[in-house]
Amino acid sequence: MNYLNVENISKSYGELVLFEDLSFSIHKDQKIAFIAKNGSGKTSILNILSGKDTPDEGQVVVRNGLRLAFLDQEPDLDEKLTVEETIFASDIPILKIIEAYEKALKNPEDTEAYQKAFEAMDRKNAWEFETQHQQILSQLKLDDLSLKVKTLS
Repeated sequence: MNYLNVENISKSYGELVLFEDLSFSIHKDQKIAFIAKNGSGKTSILNILSGKDTPDEGQVVVRNGLRLAFLDQEPDLDEKLTVEETIFASDIPILKIIEAYEKALKNPEDTEAYQKAFEAMDRKNAWEFETQHQQILSQLKLDDLSLKVKTLS
């Protein structure tokens, strides 16, 4: 299954040409890597793929319903937020469902909110994602999600 096609893209900054007529595709289950010397345009390609930037020429065709993103080397995080607030500040719908569920768990007396959150988790099949989310946080040794982002290295 084809996820995206990059067709003859080019990018330059003034006289500096990063790449020209670059074409490739990415398919389901494929693992890819961009390997090149510093300053050759790897980050520019990722920015173009994620929609943060546009190519000077060519186009990127993405499969309907597919969402692309990547984690910047220097993420722009709000240092006033906690780790948990930062995670849930994303615009990923399944994380919004998990956020509501996590809040409901912290307020068990609000049975209506809990029931609604539980049903949403079931309806969107979010249980496995929530388990993976917790496992990743544990592997990153992010056990205290109430810590402010500014306290992290």
